[in-house]
Amino acid sequence: MIEAPADRLPAAARGRPGWGARRRRRYAWLTAAAGAVLVVMTYFPTIFVLSNSLKSGQGIFSSSVFSLFTQFDYHNYLTAWSGVSHQLLNTIIVAAASIVIGVTAAALGAYAFSQLRFRGKSLLFMAYVALLLIPWTLTLIPLFLTIQKLHFFNTWWALILPYAASAQPLLVLIFRGFFEQIPHELLESARVDGCTERQVLARIVVPLTRPVLMTGAILVMINVWGDYLWPTIVIQDPSKITISAGVQEFVGSFGTNLSQGGAVFAAFVIATAPMFLLIGFTMRYFVSGLTEGATKL
Repeated sequence: MIEAPADRLPAAARGRPGWGARRRRRYAWLTAAAGAVLVVMTYFPTIFVLSNSLKSGQGIFSSSVFSLFTQFDYHNYLTAWSGVSHQLLNTIIVAAASIVIGVTAAALGAYAFSQLRFRGKSLLFMAYVALLLIPWTLTLIPLFLTIQKLHFFNTWWALILPYAASAQPLLVLIFRGFFEQIPHELLESARVDGCTERQVLARIVVPLTRPVLMTGAILVMINVWGDYLWPTIVIQDPSKITISAGVQEFVGSFGTNLSQGGAVFAAFVIATAPMFLLIGFTMRYFVSGLTEGATKL
């Protein structure tokens, strides 16, 4: 670290040994304290929910906010699982189908924008990515009318197709940057050997770009898992709703019955636990897919 010239130091500090080291230690303590505060503010809500999921309803409302893990009532999870397990399965099915359709379509589009030559490619790509600037709420009414015209209302297709389509601009933007890093000579040699464009994509591009494809799958999964508004609009059958709407329905089923407060928090834990596990086990793919693909964006 470059020290300030002696003539620029405060008069009281001139000639005082170790003044710069003490100042650095002071800033280090301030940085550590600020980081600790941010960590507590980030993780305390999660710990609070987890603690309350193990308490009875009376224990939740009679204890303070900082009274953590004073009870361990595991029956709350049995009650919550019976109320949201079906919606959890629905979400997994919808997310899996949305990932397959969305990632596949985005990979095809990104490959065309990165490796094929056609007139107006740059203009079309800019128009495609410009869809990211349109707020999701502005498309609700046109999308709802389209779903009705296609007779998809109250079916899983009303969830799967919009989720897959809404992910296209962002995924194509990310995938294109990654695909452009593949050596052009490698693809040309495959074409010379007789591979079609579909074979080049399936046998060369996809195996080399698994991290970014995994990143796209995670982004679609997070979008499906956390969406509450759209399922409540297009799904009227309670047996077809996804986890976000299912948790709200489970909470509403108790009305003003505060004795089941622990089961409500347990439902929150069950709904969010898969996302924690997903991000925890796939974080390295997620980070590498974004950082490596960003070098060409």
